[in-house]
Amino acid sequence: MSKLDLPVPIEQCTLALCPVEYARIPYVPNLPGNVLYLSIFAISLLANLVLGIRHRTWGYMVSMVCGCLLEVMGYLGRVQMHYNPFLEDPFLM
Repeated sequence: MSKLDLPVPIEQCTLALCPVEYARIPYVPNLPGNVLYLSIFAISLLANLVLGIRHRTWGYMVSMVCGCLLEVMGYLGRVQMHYNPFLEDPFLM
């Protein structure tokens, strides 16, 4: 099946309508694993924020909080892609 044979345009595809091979990534991300890493990085973000303020390590705190925030955003995108891997915005996150 080529992209021309899809029942709907690729922008309107869902897992119920189109095969996963035509998604942004050719597999469905694992939900439990991605939620686990999302929660680990969210807890790390809060811990780094609290400890950075308490110990006044501003430069270290800012870099760690920014890194953890980007990881949280990335795993949020993967969790969204579990439900619909055809969307572009979660893929770009």
